[in-house]
Amino acid sequence: MTTHKYDLMIPEIPYRGNRVVLEYVFVNHTGFELCSKTRVVEKEPKSVEECPMWDNYMWNDVRGRLEDLKDMILKPVAMFENPFYKSPHKLVLCEFWITKDQPAAINTRQTCKKTMEKLDYDQATGYRPKQPFEPWFGIEQEYFVTAEDGIPISYEPDKFDYESLVLVTKIGHQHAKNVGIERELSNRHLMACLYAGVDIGGNIRENDASQWEYQIGPCSGVSIGDHLNMSRYILHRLAEMFGLRVTLHPVPVHESPFTSSGHLNFSTSQMRAKGGIKFIRHAIDMLSKSDEDALLKMYDPTLTQENKERLTNTSSPWHPQLHKFIYDATNKAKSSVRIPPLVIVNECGYLEDRRPSSTIDPYAAAEGIVKACIFGDFLNPGFESLKDVSFWDSNP
Repeated sequence: MTTHKYDLMIPEIPYRGNRVVLEYVFVNHTGFELCSKTRVVEKEPKSVEECPMWDNYMWNDVRGRLEDLKDMILKPVAMFENPFYKSPHKLVLCEFWITKDQPAAINTRQTCKKTMEKLDYDQATGYRPKQPFEPWFGIEQEYFVTAEDGIPISYEPDKFDYESLVLVTKIGHQHAKNVGIERELSNRHLMACLYAGVDIGGNIRENDASQWEYQIGPCSGVSIGDHLNMSRYILHRLAEMFGLRVTLHPVPVHESPFTSSGHLNFSTSQMRAKGGIKFIRHAIDMLSKSDEDALLKMYDPTLTQENKERLTNTSSPWHPQLHKFIYDATNKAKSSVRIPPLVIVNECGYLEDRRPSSTIDPYAAAEGIVKACIFGDFLNPGFESLKDVSFWDSNP
């Protein structure tokens, strides 16, 4: 049997003991870059609660200033099977805490968790929904495959007009440079995520050179961030083995039509129930009357705020524009938010906010869209009446 060269990336080294490798995975201060370190424990943990806490230095501010560098606690929050070492070895996602009782300032998972808990019962107002919200989230993660210089490995500006070129879903297209290794990476990532237990929904060739996408979700509450971040880690690890790099930056080549997104899908139990289109349209109305800058800051809490460059890029007809809220059922072109075609047909389902970029912080974004669509935290002056959450208790 012929051995595929990529099957040699991780040689099988037999180990028959009981000790187990735990790869601790965590997001650094940027909100989207992944880090890891490894430890060995005496037996296989049966739950994430059995994974020991650890420690690690990290900046407690997105700016990464020297005075913000602190020795912090790594608390395990989610556990996955390890597609690299194979079971019983694990991947362990962690979050940062200053002490056992004080989350770090960069810990957006904890603030997201508090907002999700508020959906069940709002201590400030005493509101408890008649029907639990049960929020679901999905994220369409786009990325570019690059070399060490950060340029997409299939990029050939002398041969192709990238403002008019259509590559999405294409097989056998003349723009074929390096597409084989890119597709191999994408497909192996899909299978590795399935092995790990990551809630991945599929993958697709996207429209720009060396651009690909996969989907995470639907996931409930903070688990959307757990699954997206672990999927990103697995992708970066695999890319290293191929001698490649993957960038999540929304504008990998400045002054080009290339942009990369992290479209956010959102629904509640009311939206998913029969006749839920009423609640979907209400949520979109809330978004249309919200302060876009405040919400976009939660969608993109990075220091560079590259998403603004993406949203001001007018060379592509497919992504939304900054400070131009456009809603169009089914039509993607320039839409800020849309309702997918099957949702229109079924009159229930979810909405898609197309404004987040590929560096989306999934915890902050999930919190942000709940605050905007349900609690009305970003409503512009004059629309305070929309904050009445009892609307969600009405009949479809």
